[in-house]
Amino acid sequence: MATTIEGGRFEPTVFGAMRRYRLMVAIITVLVAAAAVGYSLTQTEVYRAYATVTVPQSALAQGDSREQYFDSQVLLLQSQDVADRAVRIANAGLNDTVLSIRDFTGESKSLEITPPEGAQPGAFGASIVAVTFTWPSARVAQTGANAFLQAFDEARSAAIAAQGADEVAALERAIRDTRTAGQLTDLQNQRTQTLVQLQLDLATHPTIAWAAEPQVPINANSKRAGAIGIAAGLVLGGAIAYLRAARRRRLDDRLDPVAIYDAPLIGDIPPAGPKQLLSNLSTATDPLPVATDPQSPAAEAFRFTAGSVERLRAAKDDRLAVAFVSAGSDVERSTVVANVALAVAESGTPVLAVDADASSASLTGLLLPGSPQADGFEQVVAGCRPVSDCVETSPLHADVTVLRAGPVRVSRTTGAAYAEAVDKLIAEAKSAFELVLIDSPSPLRLANAVDLVQDSDAAVVVLESGERIQDHVRMVEQLDQVQSGLVGYVYRRTGRGPKFVRRLLARTARRPEYAVPTRQFAFQSSKNARVSRG
Repeated sequence: MATTIEGGRFEPTVFGAMRRYRLMVAIITVLVAAAAVGYSLTQTEVYRAYATVTVPQSALAQGDSREQYFDSQVLLLQSQDVADRAVRIANAGLNDTVLSIRDFTGESKSLEITPPEGAQPGAFGASIVAVTFTWPSARVAQTGANAFLQAFDEARSAAIAAQGADEVAALERAIRDTRTAGQLTDLQNQRTQTLVQLQLDLATHPTIAWAAEPQVPINANSKRAGAIGIAAGLVLGGAIAYLRAARRRRLDDRLDPVAIYDAPLIGDIPPAGPKQLLSNLSTATDPLPVATDPQSPAAEAFRFTAGSVERLRAAKDDRLAVAFVSAGSDVERSTVVANVALAVAESGTPVLAVDADASSASLTGLLLPGSPQADGFEQVVAGCRPVSDCVETSPLHADVTVLRAGPVRVSRTTGAAYAEAVDKLIAEAKSAFELVLIDSPSPLRLANAVDLVQDSDAAVVVLESGERIQDHVRMVEQLDQVQSGLVGYVYRRTGRGPKFVRRLLARTARRPEYAVPTRQFAFQSSKNARVSRG
C-alpha cells in the first residue's frame, strides 16, 4: 500500500547523486576549471617578495618583559616613521618615484606584516616576524620589502639612540643636583654603564633574511588555478547533484521497487548489446533481442520473465490475461511485452499481444514491423469492429498474434462503457488464447488504464533505473483503488549515455527484414475452448 512506503529508504547520498548525475557534475567541473584558468590568464601578473626579521632585546630595555618588548617592536614596524623612511629608501633604490606612503601603511595591501603564528595582540613574543611586499614588478616587490626592513632597522636605531640620550640627560641632571660624594659616584657609574649599553645596542642589529627577487607570479599559475577550479567544480557539482537528487528521488537499485510495490522482481533485463552503427556516428541497441540475438544475456533475461508468467498461468490452471503497466517510458514497456510474447511463443504457447496504447502504438511497431495502419484496439473497444478483424500474426513468430492499437479516435470511449468493452474483449481473447499480454498505457496518463488492470487476471509493472520515486508512489495510489492483482515487476537496467539519446537511437534503429509466415493464426470465437493448431 502507498501508505506503508518507507520514505527514508530513498534518501540520496552525495556520492550516489554525483554518480547519477555524473555528466552534469563533469560539465560543471570542466566549466569551473576552465573559468579559473581563464581568469588566471587574464589577470595582471603580481609578484610577492618575502622576508623575515628577528629583533634582539636591547640592553636598555632589560627592565621590560620579553613579551612587552617584542610587542613594542611590532608596533614600531607598523609605525608611520618606518613607512616614511621606507618610501625614501625604496624610491632612491629604484631611481624613480614608484612607491608612496600608502604602499607601506597597509591601505593598498601591498605590505603585509605577519606576527608570529598563534600570537595574540599584546603578546607577540620573540618569534620571527614575516614581511611580504606585493607588486606587479618583481624588482619593485623585492626593493619594497628590503627597503621596509632597512627603514625598520634605522628607526629602531634612532629610537634606541633617543632612549639612551634621554637616560644620559636624566643622569647628568641628577649629577648636577647631587650633594654627597657617594651619590655622585653612583650616578657617574650609571651614566658610564648607560653609555656602554647604548653603544652595544646601536651595534646590535636585527637578524634579517633579506627578500630575494621573486621569479614566479602568485596569480598567473594556470595549473594551480585549474586544480583549484576542479576542486571547486566538484564541490559545486556535488551540491547541485545532491539537491537535484533530493528533489527528484529516483530508483537506483533493482530491489528498490520492492519497498514501493511489495511485489517480487520477476525480470532483471540488462541493456541490449550493440547492433549496428547509425550513420557512422552512434551505436543503437536492438529492442527485440529474443528474435535478433537469441543467445544474448538480454534475451535470456526476457525468457526468465516469460517463465515467471508461464508458472503463474500453470498455478492458476487456467488461461491468463496479464496487463503490463508503467509509470515512465511507454517504449520500454512495449519492448518488454514484445520480448516476453516472443519468449513465451518459443515454448509453443499461443499468445495474443494487445496494444492498448494507441497514443504510441509501440507494441504494434515492434511485432508488426512495416505493417500498414489499420483498425485495432481503439475500434474494438468503441464497438466499431470485431476482434477477429483487427488481429494479425506477427512476422517474427507464428504463435504470436497481435491486436494492433489502431488509429486514435477523436471521441474516446470512457467510463462504464470502456470497462464493459474491455471486460468483453479480454474474455473473448482468453477463450481463443492461452495467454494474453496487454500493453496498457500508464495509469498516470490515462484513467482507462485502471480498468484494463482491474479486468486482467494479473498485473506486472515495468520500470527502469533512474525513474522518479514519486511517479511510482502515485501509481501505487492508483492501483490501490482496484484489485490490481500485482504479481511482480520487471526492472530494466539502462545503458550508458543520456536517456534521451538512448531512446532516440532505439526509435531510429533499423530492424532486419523478416519473412512473413505463410500460416496465419485463426482467431476463434468464444464458443471454442481451445485453439486448434495445425
